[in-house]
Amino acid sequence: MAAEHEVFTKLRRAAGAAGFDALVAFSPDNVTYTAGFQVPSQLSNRFRRTISVLAGDSKAVQVVVNVEENLARQRSRFSDIRPYNQFTEDPADLLADILTEAGAAEGCIGIELDYMPAQDFIRLRERLPKARFEHCRDLYFTTRMVKTAEEIAILRRVGELTDRIAGEVLAEIRPGMTEKAVSQMVASRMVEGGCDGLKCQVGSGIRSGIVNCSPTAKLIEVDDVLRLEILGDMGGYRSNVTRTAVVGKPTDEQRRIWEVMIGARDLCKAMLRPGTPVPDLYRAYVDYLRTRNIEPTLKFLGHGIGQTIHEEPYITDTRQILLQPNVTMTMEPLYMIPGRMGFHVEDMYLITETGFEPITGLLSPNDRLIEIGA
Repeated sequence: MAAEHEVFTKLRRAAGAAGFDALVAFSPDNVTYTAGFQVPSQLSNRFRRTISVLAGDSKAVQVVVNVEENLARQRSRFSDIRPYNQFTEDPADLLADILTEAGAAEGCIGIELDYMPAQDFIRLRERLPKARFEHCRDLYFTTRMVKTAEEIAILRRVGELTDRIAGEVLAEIRPGMTEKAVSQMVASRMVEGGCDGLKCQVGSGIRSGIVNCSPTAKLIEVDDVLRLEILGDMGGYRSNVTRTAVVGKPTDEQRRIWEVMIGARDLCKAMLRPGTPVPDLYRAYVDYLRTRNIEPTLKFLGHGIGQTIHEEPYITDTRQILLQPNVTMTMEPLYMIPGRMGFHVEDMYLITETGFEPITGLLSPNDRLIEIGA
């Protein structure tokens, strides 16, 4: 018998440590993490369920709507695919049958109570009245936080592509272009480079001071501060890279602010190693900025990155987490001056056995404000 996939093994181990007899996922990110591929209609049709089940030492089943059965059999890590007819069958009944088969009908079941539809939960409790249901959100977050070699390889590819495209596009921006035109340049090159999808944010002038600055028809002008954020999607994994530039020459004020932001980032980079408490990173960042009269705009310095843009560990003082090898994360010093301008640099990092490796930041460095538009 072939060895099961590493992700199954990690999840079984975590479920056993939590005292779960079975582990059930409903959300697109956790089902996709478990199965190794995204069922297309899970994102677009809320009436269709896609469910993953792991139980005991060997039970592994994926529930899909029947129109997705063939694709699931081709692409899923699960060999046991259970289809259902969305018009004549209740997927909660099928899930109850699977859990009963697995011997978990009277056991403790870890399940996504924060995502599972209420009607499904009610039906499952009716079918399995002696089972205990516990939330498994933190289990998935913690397991996904530490990446496999396969995941790291994909994150490197999408990160390096994003880093390169950010530099190329910034070098071609000229006054008179619109923010939307910049976004279109990014999109076409990211897709040509192998991305399956992306999101791009462009804010120029006073719009650079908006945290989530969707591109508009605004013309880019001389002396604008310009923020470019690219969030790529390749093979189900994400990139997140942000650059700040000035159209022309930065002012003394802009240079001073940027020097402080980069100083805070570099201080925190020196702390990236296994064993560093996440709250220490955040406090070092905040203290550095505040002693230089800058109040951080965000209540976190960065976040984990993988199948979703924001994963654990959030780099903030409320997360009692130690960094460990194979964690992938971002740091994104950000300072907004509403109505005037904004400053933001974001790169991706991999925690290694002895420190860290940058995933991005080598192809389009932003240690200084990037001067564009010449």
